[in-house]
Amino acid sequence: MRNRVIAMATLLWLVTGCAPASAALHGYHRYTNPSVAMEPTLRANQTFSARPVQHGKYVPKRGDVVVFTMPSWTPDGRGTQPFVKRVVAIAGDRIGCCSGGRITLNGTPLAEPYLAPDTSETAFGTVAIPPGQMWLMGDNRDSSADSRMGRGPVPASAVIGVAVLK
Repeated sequence: MRNRVIAMATLLWLVTGCAPASAALHGYHRYTNPSVAMEPTLRANQTFSARPVQHGKYVPKRGDVVVFTMPSWTPDGRGTQPFVKRVVAIAGDRIGCCSGGRITLNGTPLAEPYLAPDTSETAFGTVAIPPGQMWLMGDNRDSSADSRMGRGPVPASAVIGVAVLK
């Protein structure tokens, strides 16, 4: 069995290149970013690796780019398609917009060097993030349907992976 796995990994390496095989060998999962919502960090249709997270074991960290499933975010309200967004606020934080066109986190304007150029913010009231939840937003705010759009905080238990970005 072990030899078969090594042979398959070698074949994958030869067919697709070193990075996907290396990611598969180290337990990472491969995902394709479905939209422009995470540009410039991830381009539309860009494939990336994510470290899988055991259900209910993810501890949110501001700045993480996460892969998650949230049935209420799908068109039919029952889907399991993965979404990709950045963790901007975690349990206990207060997030709002706007102060000088910038998101505020706990009353302080948030520095976000990862945003798409010329990003404009959509105003929303201050939201207190409850325990076990997080606030998720795309890096290309003008093209991202995220926590701001009436979807609100997302349970940390919805995270299935954390993107590995270079």
